[in-house]
Amino acid sequence: MAVNDPRGGEGVEHTPSPLVDTLYWMLAERLTEFVSTPLAGSTYTVCGVVRPQPTVARVFVFDGDDLTTTIGVDCPLLDADGQQVNHFRHVSTLRRVLGAVIGGADVSWSIDGRGVRVVDARTFSSGGEDPAAGLGEAIYGAVSGTFARFSDQPPQAGAQTAYPVGFLAQSPEVVRVYFRDPGTREVCGYDVPIAAEDGLVVAAGGFLVARIRELAGTGSLASREMASDPYCARAYSVR
Repeated sequence: MAVNDPRGGEGVEHTPSPLVDTLYWMLAERLTEFVSTPLAGSTYTVCGVVRPQPTVARVFVFDGDDLTTTIGVDCPLLDADGQQVNHFRHVSTLRRVLGAVIGGADVSWSIDGRGVRVVDARTFSSGGEDPAAGLGEAIYGAVSGTFARFSDQPPQAGAQTAYPVGFLAQSPEVVRVYFRDPGTREVCGYDVPIAAEDGLVVAAGGFLVARIRELAGTGSLASREMASDPYCARAYSVR
């Protein structure tokens, strides 16, 4: 079933909200992971992210070859209580939408100003709990915050913390992120945990640089040394 989109796909004037602006741009950045990589369980990839309303991100996906297959999914940036919706829940909801579309389910659509079908993600959200993460998502979560917006300029002289040069999953529980020491030029690895008692975690990367600074500042890195590998001189745990 299709109805006209009341927003018409046009730009919307609104009072700026720094929080919601940040949430939108973070989600847009998160979704670039899927521009060339299909969403799990489908052949669909992301071909656009726009903002039809202040608190809504409209994510466009298509089959990877034919733009006439494009559909839009309206993802609310805030839940009913005004709290941030976890970005991994957005990805999980996109998969549910695609599963329904590919499976031929009866979906209620609106039509935007370009004639593209749009569905409201809220009709596919399953409660307020964040979805369980897969191993690929946990690895992405462990490193994305570290590498996001990384400058290609070398660190300032005397900087205590190295800058990231790579990463490699060591096991289903650990991702090792490699940093080059600005003083010795050696590469060291720092093991980021991606598993907890209640399953995989997806937000480890954001704290990594601060955690390394903390451990270096307290002189406790030596006691956390792990077995190194062919890609680093030394490795440490940040647990």
